[in-house]
Amino acid sequence: MEIPFTVKPRPDTGLWNAKVGIWLFLASEVMLFGGLFSGYLFLRLGAGGEPDYFWPKDILSVPFGFFNTLILILSSVFVVVAWLQLKLRNFRKFQMWMFAVVACAFIFLVNKGFEYKSKFTHYGIKLSDNSIVEGYKLDDTIIYEGLKETTIDVARFNGQFLEKIDGETPKFFRVDSEGKAQGDAFELSVAKVQEIALEENAKLRSKHEASNKEKLEKDSEAKVIRWLPAMGIKQISLIAENEFSIKIKRKKLRKSFADSVKFRDQTSIKGTISKKTPGVYIAQVDRIDLRATDSENPETSSLVWNYLGNTSPYKTESKKVASKANHEGSGYNDEYQKSADISDAHDPKEEAEKAKMIFLGSRQEVLDNADSEEGAEFEKLLNQYVKKWKDKDGEKYESYSPILVPWDDVKLYSNFTPKWNTFYAIYFTLTGLHGLHVLIGAIVLLWFALFGKKLYDKDPEHMANRVEVGGLFWHFVDLVWIFLFPILYLM
Repeated sequence: MEIPFTVKPRPDTGLWNAKVGIWLFLASEVMLFGGLFSGYLFLRLGAGGEPDYFWPKDILSVPFGFFNTLILILSSVFVVVAWLQLKLRNFRKFQMWMFAVVACAFIFLVNKGFEYKSKFTHYGIKLSDNSIVEGYKLDDTIIYEGLKETTIDVARFNGQFLEKIDGETPKFFRVDSEGKAQGDAFELSVAKVQEIALEENAKLRSKHEASNKEKLEKDSEAKVIRWLPAMGIKQISLIAENEFSIKIKRKKLRKSFADSVKFRDQTSIKGTISKKTPGVYIAQVDRIDLRATDSENPETSSLVWNYLGNTSPYKTESKKVASKANHEGSGYNDEYQKSADISDAHDPKEEAEKAKMIFLGSRQEVLDNADSEEGAEFEKLLNQYVKKWKDKDGEKYESYSPILVPWDDVKLYSNFTPKWNTFYAIYFTLTGLHGLHVLIGAIVLLWFALFGKKLYDKDPEHMANRVEVGGLFWHFVDLVWIFLFPILYLM
């Protein structure tokens, strides 16, 4: 049975079914993005009320965003030309223009991928005085030493900590109720834990059934509780034959404390943080933000200046030794050489002095350009890019300063993802959702170009109607970006 109004329009409205459907769908999309835009604007305008939070500005590349805007506008023109070629009954040219639309979508998504990558590789550390440093190549490796007492969650244990042991893996003993080792030492593995759990559960079940039997002997009508798996052993306590240490990225841990560490599989081990891993390290600082710092004179007394220029503990003091260790491929020096961005040509302390000079020089420029100190923009006084700077005499300065912030003074650290601040949470939500629409729209339009010939030969007008509906969705996707670009990149 033929469905009416799929090709010819309704006489009362002049529309066919698919066009009515796409407009209803786009109305729901308008409400979705309208709500997200409104939420963003409320958060953006209300950000000034938070004393220690400043809404990020000028962190997205405007030329990059503008280029993507032009790409999408151009693709909207191409999709109209492609539809027109169908109306003119030229399928080959329709395919050519539709491929151009899909190419524009591909370029847009690739560009957005590069933009995302720059956020994933850019890191920030918020110190305990609310000062912030940003840069590249973060290392949050943490070493726990003196580890011996271990508590394992039977159901979740996956052996993660065994893979992170630095050096030889020790054997383990079972622990009795008094915390003393019992039995023979054994090699720990997931299979061994399950074996111990089965053995303990069998004992518990036998004890439980004996208790039920005793109840029935005393009272034949006594209520018997049947054995359930939930009654089995939950945790196993072990003690290592020898003390050991582990080396792992802190972000891969569930919790880390001064006297113990907990893994994501709930394994808990008692030990202490090694002096070899005193904090979070950024190999090259490119921006310092002191706007929210608690220091009375942040330009001179912020915690940032105490730690700027501190090197990774993996780097040896002697350049010859470091180079030799790197070539021989042993120890923590290799670890440093792979993660750092600073060559032996740059002395960390000297680079820290350069970074501070650039920061203070840039700050002084802001003051000199203002009519008075009160007239200077606060946003620019204490938020400076410290990687490159040219003074008023035309002399260029560059800094390659590292920073090592002790764990006690690390308030938050992350790459530029939703965890870092509210702006990035909204940025990835809005642009990610829009990118998904671009991808889906491009797939649909590509399908028309690759597999639409059969429908075109059967009924070219029906094919043109379908492409028009797809084009309406594509125009909506472009329109959303035209709103996204100014509120994210320009506000």
